[in-house]
Amino acid sequence: MEKLLSLNNIELIYHSPQSETQALKNLSFSVNSGEFVSIVGPSGCGKTTILSLIAGTIKPTSGEILISEKKVEKPTGKAGYMFQQDNLFEWLTIWKNVILGLTFKKRKTKENLEYSKSLIEKYGLAGFEKHYPSELSGGMRQRVALIRTLSLRPEILLLDEPFSALDYQTRLSVQDDVKAIIKNENKTAILVTHDISEAIAMTDKVIVLTKRPACVKNVITLDFDKKLTPFERRKDKLFNTYFSKVWGCLNEDE
Repeated sequence: MEKLLSLNNIELIYHSPQSETQALKNLSFSVNSGEFVSIVGPSGCGKTTILSLIAGTIKPTSGEILISEKKVEKPTGKAGYMFQQDNLFEWLTIWKNVILGLTFKKRKTKENLEYSKSLIEKYGLAGFEKHYPSELSGGMRQRVALIRTLSLRPEILLLDEPFSALDYQTRLSVQDDVKAIIKNENKTAILVTHDISEAIAMTDKVIVLTKRPACVKNVITLDFDKKLTPFERRKDKLFNTYFSKVWGCLNEDE
């Protein structure tokens, strides 16, 4: 597969008048086109910070980040963000929420609007265009948030704990929905999560980070049957094997 994203020897140091804190140290990994990758690590190690670096909203102290072989130096349309909260505007209809990014970036072309409409129809939201977010379930709201991100046609999706605000039953259902949408649209995605089970159920490989200053401790490839949904993976005999491997990696002495 073609390499889409590369982080090469990333260092990030925060400076203050009193001290400096190193957040990332010699961090390197790559993601291939069409791959779905998760990042796990100790609390506070910098998982969300890595997404911000990829998105271009913060700059590394040293090292480089490449998307499609072009250096990331500022925010671009190449990376699309899906946050912990769905961040839907309650006073806007579902349709206006979906095309909000297109409106803001002045990209409301006929082609882009038709693509947004096709996503709504394809993923079970047809007939809800004139509804408001408060009228939708938690799972439907997350689908709207993902469709809004996809409408901008990013090269890579950045998912920052997108299911953490959902109850457990809804979370399992939405994980299946999101994985199916990402697969159907042939998107490259990175999921940051504190939930090892979620990482194993949803992604192709798990990047395990050390504690701060974070670097890559291990990369674990998940060799499940490609046809399995995240829920079905949880019942597969390989699931506990991978869980033990990731858990052990996180808890071994550094």
